Amino acid sequence: MIIVVIINLYIVRVVIDALGVEDYGIFNVVAGVITLLSVLSNVLSTATQRFYSISIGEKNKERFSNIFSASINIYFVLSIIILIIGETIGLWFVNTQLVMPEERMVAVNYIYQFSILSFIFTILQVPYLSAIITHEDVGVYAIINICEWMLKLISAFLLYIIPFDRLIIHGAFLFIIPLFVLISYVIISRKKYQECSYKKNTDKKIYKELISFSGWTLFGSLAGVGMNQVNTILVNVFFGPIVNASRAIALQINSALNSFCSNILIPLRPPMIKAYAGKDYEYLNKIFNLSNKFIYYILLMLCVPLMFEMDIILKLWLNVVDPHAILFSRLTLIYMLIMSLNNPISIIIQATGNVKEYHTTVEIFTLLCPLATYIMFNLGYPAHTTYVLMIIAAILSHVVRLIILKKHYNPFSYKQYIIFFLVPSIIITIITSAVDYFIYLNISNDFSRLALITALTILTVIFLVLTIGLSREERNILNSLLIKNKN
Repeated sequence: MIIVVIINLYIVRVVIDALGVEDYGIFNVVAGVITLLSVLSNVLSTATQRFYSISIGEKNKERFSNIFSASINIYFVLSIIILIIGETIGLWFVNTQLVMPEERMVAVNYIYQFSILSFIFTILQVPYLSAIITHEDVGVYAIINICEWMLKLISAFLLYIIPFDRLIIHGAFLFIIPLFVLISYVIISRKKYQECSYKKNTDKKIYKELISFSGWTLFGSLAGVGMNQVNTILVNVFFGPIVNASRAIALQINSALNSFCSNILIPLRPPMIKAYAGKDYEYLNKIFNLSNKFIYYILLMLCVPLMFEMDIILKLWLNVVDPHAILFSRLTLIYMLIMSLNNPISIIIQATGNVKEYHTTVEIFTLLCPLATYIMFNLGYPAHTTYVLMIIAAILSHVVRLIILKKHYNPFSYKQYIIFFLVPSIIITIITSAVDYFIYLNISNDFSRLALITALTILTVIFLVLTIGLSREERNILNSLLIKNKN
């Protein structure tokens, strides 16, 4: 996870330098159109993992095998549908609605075609990747993921060498790499897991369950994508590709932190769903409580130094001092800290299967965000307004998530959540920020200040978590683990 985040951030620097700011903005807008489609991949992965985990929790290998075969059929048909939509409505939108330099339209269309093919390879990975995650073989996932990002890093450096349009070459590499990943997952899954052997499946009930669950989860995911990718398109339409390039930098930070959270959740999702299927609610509550704290406090140690020193970080990282990029990036950090609280809640709701009410209620706020952004832009508000609206929507939707969680999972306790997690996390955030702000005001040397703020943030968060962030039981568990490792 750490290796991938570092590589990802460095790749952005190399690609921006190789492509230039305008071409980089163009690439992110066009790839954003495809992201509206590729959200399906994440949705189907979540659905497949959920049904796989329930099958393992119920110790039903035959059902696992049937779900695998049904998912293969569904994803193949879906890939064809997406290809048709992409080559009709999507192609029309790219060529007629996006604001692009006329001389770059050939490259734009190449990028778009490569993005569609990349999406198809990504969606076909889902049944195999989900099997690897559900079996908790995170080492296999980690190795392939690192290889994938190493290939992306190599391809970024090759942009300097290959004597051709760099934007087109960049798109071509990002089409080839998902094919390599797909082949790797297929080979490993078929060799390691007996259940991953395709067979004809005519059980209509399985198809109905998968499609229904995926449909409502898709609704939720599309709302999230709307707050990111549709807003990216709106920024392009109202402010042009230069401001879009600044937003693209903030989106890379968003993507890196989101990937960080997702990777933390990878080993947590299967045991949480298995615990629910086995009705082991005490164990499920322990994982839920620890996952909330672990995700939030790890992100806090990353986000607070970035918040204070974003101008220095962007200058060191990308040699960028653009005020838009700095402000967008800071607001992104606040948004990601709030959104990180939602992930463990979503896993339990997915385990219960009550995704319809959850997504139709929660995503009202996120669906309204692009509409509110459009209205505010028309009224003359600046580009960063979209982030303010996203933060407001994230706070409101989190309150609704907690209400629905209690409704469908009675062992959840508002009192325990507020007293043992929410209140301590707010106190720790305020104290850590105050310490860093004092350093920020009193040290003028940029690099000394950055190093000191980073070190103090980590030490302050660790100290406060150990004193007020963990429950007595969690501290006892930690102490016993430390003693065991010391011995």
